[in-house]
Amino acid sequence: MLFDRKENTMIQAVISKIISLQSNFTVGENEIAQYVIYHADEVVTSTITAVAKKTNTSEASVNRFCKKVGFKGFNSFKVALAQENIYNQMNQQNMASAGESFIATVRRDYLQMLNNTSALLDEQIALQAAEAIKTAAHIFIFSFSNTALVAKEAEFKLNIAGLNATAVTDITYMHMQAANIGSSDLAIFIVPTVLMKDIYRTLNICRERGAKIMAITSYDSPKLSDLVHYKFITSDKITAQNSVSLSNNLMFLYVWDVIYAFLLEGDKRLRQKKLSNESLINNSQMLDNYLFEY
Repeated sequence: MLFDRKENTMIQAVISKIISLQSNFTVGENEIAQYVIYHADEVVTSTITAVAKKTNTSEASVNRFCKKVGFKGFNSFKVALAQENIYNQMNQQNMASAGESFIATVRRDYLQMLNNTSALLDEQIALQAAEAIKTAAHIFIFSFSNTALVAKEAEFKLNIAGLNATAVTDITYMHMQAANIGSSDLAIFIVPTVLMKDIYRTLNICRERGAKIMAITSYDSPKLSDLVHYKFITSDKITAQNSVSLSNNLMFLYVWDVIYAFLLEGDKRLRQKKLSNESLINNSQMLDNYLFEY
């Protein structure tokens, strides 16, 4: 084997991982990142000296960059990047020969984002997050703008399983809600990045109050690992061909559903509560439809 199991899981997510970390790179690391993103095919056939020269950095900087995105060094980084390039080229050739429709390109973009997000998921962290949800006295889900839709979905799914959950999607009231959180509570942040001023402030209030913290976000950073107990990174639509028309929300929903599946799988009581409540909702809807028809 040319690379270990951890690196192998990142094969389909090399570029996504780089993009997710961009806001935390140094100036030199950003130069390397941009070069890799836009010249990946050249990188896989280049030496570390050549990459350093192209990016006006040093060999040591290139090696540090590779380690920062999760690899042992430049060689193992190149292997993973080459694997990803081959995979993408094969996909493109297959689609070209099949005369791919516009609908098919959007579908392909979402599938690629899904594959990249899956590669970034850690099953053990998901299990631990599910346990934290189950044992929390109250779950507060902080989100805003378009990701608020995901927070509302998460709130509904937790409530229907009999858990106490509240979605906080108005950024004006986040600080006040965070000030009332307790050490037995769980704060979940579903946001593009936690490093926005208001989100960062809210998160730190939750930390000061002693709450456990989970983050589902598109942008990773070394600082994020120090801030939260459970971290989930999603692939960003920027890597997609039709990025202007796509939404990152599907990736947030996917990660949430994975965590929720672990939650229900590990607790028969919660599964039964969910099924019972769903049955009541369905019966109520059927009665409403019946009365409306007559």
